[in-house]
Amino acid sequence: MRMSATFCREQEALQRAKALSEPLENRRGIAMAAAKAWEAEAISAEKRDAKLTPLDKLDTAIVLQFALEADEVGEGQHIGPGHV
Repeated sequence: MRMSATFCREQEALQRAKALSEPLENRRGIAMAAAKAWEAEAISAEKRDAKLTPLDKLDTAIVLQFALEADEVGEGQHIGPGHV
């Protein structure tokens, strides 16, 4: 399952907060490493989403065009008995 950039940013913020409040140095390092990993995943998710959006808009435009053409054909033709 792919995670959204928003979810990744939330996890990054949680890990950074843990790092700031952690008294033990090794646990601070672990939390900061986790925060950096969540940041990298968020960047990856943002890039993935940026690639999908234009295609989704294009797909929507194509579907709309087909629907408009189907309406034009439907208005111009009268289907009689025996036609499916």
